[in-house]
Amino acid sequence: MKNPLSVDELLELAKLGRIAVQGLLNKKSKTYKELGKDLEESNELAVASFLATNPKAMIRPLVVRNNELIIGFKDK
Repeated sequence: MKNPLSVDELLELAKLGRIAVQGLLNKKSKTYKELGKDLEESNELAVASFLATNPKAMIRPLVVRNNELIIGFKDK
């Protein structure tokens, strides 16, 4: 990611999606498995800080459309 999201941007993104920041974690990512396993119990700020530093641990794609956050792919 060329321009990772800041902690504040991640907190706003989660708020927009009406989810906890933990909902942005990609638990299948190598980065999460290696560094972030204990984040489930962490507070929002700690998780946002982790994601700002380790953007590869974030679930993707994230799309904002009409003030709505769409997370990941949906199975058909």
